[in-house]
Order: sequence, then C-alpha cells, then structure tokens
Amino acid sequence: MSKQLFLLDKLLIFCVLALASAQSANNVRATYQNYNPQYIKWNLWTSDTYCAAQDGNKSLAWRSKYDWAAFCGPVGPTGTAACGKCLKVTNGENVNMSSVTIRIVDKCGNGGLDLDIGVFKKLDSSG
Repeated sequence: MSKQLFLLDKLLIFCVLALASAQSANNVRATYQNYNPQYIKWNLWTSDTYCAAQDGNKSLAWRSKYDWAAFCGPVGPTGTAACGKCLKVTNGENVNMSSVTIRIVDKCGNGGLDLDIGVFKKLDSSG
C-alpha cells in the first residue's frame, strides 16, 4: 500500500478516546492511506495493521462500523492503547464543517492521522 501525503486544512480532531475525558486538537496533519477495507472484507489481518493482533478477531459488525485510520496525534493514547478507539474528525476549512467518525486500526509517524482514502476524500476541501 503506497502512502500519499496531503494535508487537510484546519483539521479538527475531537477524540472520544476515554469515557470520562474527551480531548481535542486543532490544525492536525492528515494524510491518506489506501486501506480500502471494503475490498478486503474489513480484515485487519489482511491489511497488516498495527492493531490486528488486538482487534483482528472482533466481529465484522465492529470492524466495519467506522472507517479506518492510523493515529499518532498530539493528544490521546498511543500504541495499543489507541487501538479500537474512535475519533470524530472535522475539517474546519470545509464550508459544511464535514465530520466523520473513524476507528483507529493502525499507528503512524506523521504526528497526526493517516485516514483511509475514502474518508480523506469526504473531508478534503482543497480537491
């Protein structure tokens, strides 16, 4: 899977990473990754994601409920502690303030998010 680097302008992340304390961050770097889970039957093992060992045997309903992303953001848990958590991601530059909820299935090294290409396109306001 090849990575493409692009930025979403003024991406906002509202992290629903802990039940007791939601965290948020502004101006987070977002790139995209070709996970394409719908083509691999939402199989974390096939995609070779970091969280496969922890979440790969969860139900198809759980694995397919949200789009996938890698997380290495400025707030919230990292590594296996982030696996399976969900984030509400909003592009503040988009006129409609488009938001999507994603599930963390991988780790990254860009200091932000690697969104599945489909999610990235939903949020991208700069084409």
